[in-house]
Amino acid sequence: MKTNIKADILFERKKKGLSTTSQIILGFLCAILIGAILLSLPVATVSGESNFLTALFTSTTSVCVTGLVVVDTFSYWTLFGKIVILILIQLGGLGIVAFTSSILLMFNKKVTLKDRMVIQDAYNLNNLQGMVIFVKKIIFGTFTIEIIGAFLYMIEFVPLYGAKGVWYSFFNSISAFCNAGIDIIGNNSLISFNSSPLVLITTMMLIFNGGIGFVVWWDVIDVIKKIIKKEIKPLDFYRNLALHSKLVINITFGLIFVGGLLIFLFEHSNTGTIGEMTLGDKILNSLFQSVTLRTAGFAAVDQGALTEPSVMICIVLMIIGGSPVGTAGGIKTVTFAVLFFAVLAVVRGRKETVVFNKSINDNLIRKSLAVAFISISAFFFFSILLIVTNGFSLTDAIFEVASAIATVGLSRGITPELNNIGRVIIIIAMYLGRIGPISMFVAFSNKYSIKNSIHYSEAEIIVG
Repeated sequence: MKTNIKADILFERKKKGLSTTSQIILGFLCAILIGAILLSLPVATVSGESNFLTALFTSTTSVCVTGLVVVDTFSYWTLFGKIVILILIQLGGLGIVAFTSSILLMFNKKVTLKDRMVIQDAYNLNNLQGMVIFVKKIIFGTFTIEIIGAFLYMIEFVPLYGAKGVWYSFFNSISAFCNAGIDIIGNNSLISFNSSPLVLITTMMLIFNGGIGFVVWWDVIDVIKKIIKKEIKPLDFYRNLALHSKLVINITFGLIFVGGLLIFLFEHSNTGTIGEMTLGDKILNSLFQSVTLRTAGFAAVDQGALTEPSVMICIVLMIIGGSPVGTAGGIKTVTFAVLFFAVLAVVRGRKETVVFNKSINDNLIRKSLAVAFISISAFFFFSILLIVTNGFSLTDAIFEVASAIATVGLSRGITPELNNIGRVIIIIAMYLGRIGPISMFVAFSNKYSIKNSIHYSEAEIIVG
């Protein structure tokens, strides 16, 4: 009887239209295609010539907030083209659901129950309460931080570039917050500013805030409000954070500082990267490299000159990525944390996976395992394809694919050398990386989503 009821519910949902996952997948695809058409127009390029594959690649890397480019953004595209790219970056950073919801709110349109359910599914939230307020907070918080970032950039850019410095500042701020990594200053990303604490720290601040996740923002702000109202003591700040926020903050800072330390150790004498810098600049650039690997894609040192151990550290950090409900990609910090503590529980012989004295649901562990497995499988698959079709070295190929599928945008200089097949491979990798391999899997298996009510006997097999 229960199975029939579930089947009826599923049938009714199908009659009403596409699932949330399908809407998100198609929404990103439509945005990419529209962006590609606009960038194919003669008015979008300095030469006046159009190349649809180049336009499609650029549109994909913008909407998917990746940052890999096959042409120099600052010199290839006109002001029109750059504005299109900036809009696509903002759209991709906010997400299709938040962007469309914000348009409804701007025109005072009613957000229906169905719209609220889409928002809930898109951001993986637990209930429908406060959906509209949540979207408003995302929009307000995003624009506020981007404006602050732009004004900080202006301190450095306006004296250097004059009035153009204002435009550069806003473009860089939006690109950094959305973890896109695309800039219009020059052809070497932020390498020219690797001795500028203001530029590097501002960029790190924007990347961090964009990648940590919107849910963590509001949890931290709510706890701070309680401290201001003297409802709790300042020393109780951390204890009053939600478990999700504690996980995100601990894993994020842990990965940043461990990654920065390892990069410093492996690169401190490498003259191709930080070897000739002062100690202060070495530390700052090591931390910046670790932060930008959280799917941001700005480079302060030559990625092609990194040592082999650093490259491996970079690939691991890129695949882990940022945090849920934010602008970053990768398998996400919480997924990594859940799997880490699940393994730790097995090693310790515990029946439950426990984090901060809370047990983690087995369904969440299975979901995390599925996300990690599909993502890593896609990483190996696309890496092999890129090596076979383009003949790149193993190091360059896996770095490029990790950067694409985790929507990072860092490259060892091979992106412009991609042939047409290679460009298509990276386009697909970026697209899958943004919408999430697990989302694609769920979208095409909705018809099988009815829970199985049959229980099978346990299998006796040997592992390890």
